[in-house]
Amino acid sequence: MRTLIGNKNIIAVLVGALFVPVAQAQNTENAVVIKTDSGIDFTPGLNASVKYDDNIASANLDTEDSMILVVTPALKAELLSGNSSYTAEAGIEYAEYFSSSDDNYLDGLFRLKADVELNQSNRFNIIGSYIAGHEDRGTGIFEGAGNLQVEPNTYDVYAIGGYYEYGARSTPARLRINAKYLEKEYKRYEELTQYKNYTDVTFGGSFYYDVSPTASLVASIQSIDTEYNKSPQDIELQNRDSVTTNYLLGADWEATASTEGKVRVGYQQKSFDNSIRDDFSGLTWDVDITWRPLTYSALTLKTGQSSKDPNLLGDYVRETSYGASWEHNWTELFSTKLGYERVEDDFTGIIREDKTSTYQAAIGYSVARWLMLRAGVDINESRSSSDIYEFDRNVYYINAEMTL
Repeated sequence: MRTLIGNKNIIAVLVGALFVPVAQAQNTENAVVIKTDSGIDFTPGLNASVKYDDNIASANLDTEDSMILVVTPALKAELLSGNSSYTAEAGIEYAEYFSSSDDNYLDGLFRLKADVELNQSNRFNIIGSYIAGHEDRGTGIFEGAGNLQVEPNTYDVYAIGGYYEYGARSTPARLRINAKYLEKEYKRYEELTQYKNYTDVTFGGSFYYDVSPTASLVASIQSIDTEYNKSPQDIELQNRDSVTTNYLLGADWEATASTEGKVRVGYQQKSFDNSIRDDFSGLTWDVDITWRPLTYSALTLKTGQSSKDPNLLGDYVRETSYGASWEHNWTELFSTKLGYERVEDDFTGIIREDKTSTYQAAIGYSVARWLMLRAGVDINESRSSSDIYEFDRNVYYINAEMTL
């Protein structure tokens, strides 16, 4: 669990990758699917965990700790029609802080998705989602100021997007055109957050060329137009509207006997409407590779670099990340996971550099087909050139993942 993460990156994960912490897709590999006469299949799930967090506000001084109970019910409905599928997902996450009731939260997600194949050469995808989320005290736009918050910050996110793809799957070449609209609005602390509400409009295109039945070369251009709803009067904070364009080359490959993953390397340009701000241009990459030397063991390597908007001051942040994790199933019932991630943030427009390291260790035990227990710890160490943003935060947990 990374506790220091940019707002725009949060939304990219929540909506762009279509996973959210409030209703993560349940592990349905062994779940019972409820089939109905209408053809709609329902898959319910429930996660419950007890945590101990020794720094709930990510504070540098005067840290607060608490036991936390988190409950996450979710439901997925799916209708298959020929080669097309239609899904709806809904979930909530409720957290009860035993030592700090003001930190309690209730998040929610609702998402609709349609994958439609018109014929052999034409298909499209549409996804709409709504997120009612929160940022823990001391994170997001309140990083370094968790002790000054009375309660967590909350927000709503509305997003709709999709793609159109041309090209038969039996031929090597395919062209995909995509678009997405996203709007984020904060609900608390309006004196500050009114300047952080924004919209993203994304347009792009990708060309895929299959070099084998499981591997494709990819060329992609993506443009994101970011517009903030209001600008403060302070000239240092004024207008940060921008256009970010990514030119990427890479490859995707599906699971084979030992590996799967994606590689993207290219050039990124970020141009601000405000001439006072420094524009960015430089190398960007996104690599995610999983290697399975054994059928029951997997090593995943990740690295990336890109620019992002800062939570507070500055023009942009150049973020570089590295990570590795190892999952091993010792028996059919017993598994372990070890992970490490390092994130380096270099700010432009102000003098600030952050380095965050996260260590993860977990043990899993399959009690029954419908119940998986996990126990683990997430250790976060954040260091910065500015002392106010330095903190340590450790979270110990026991989690139960339940399906029918």
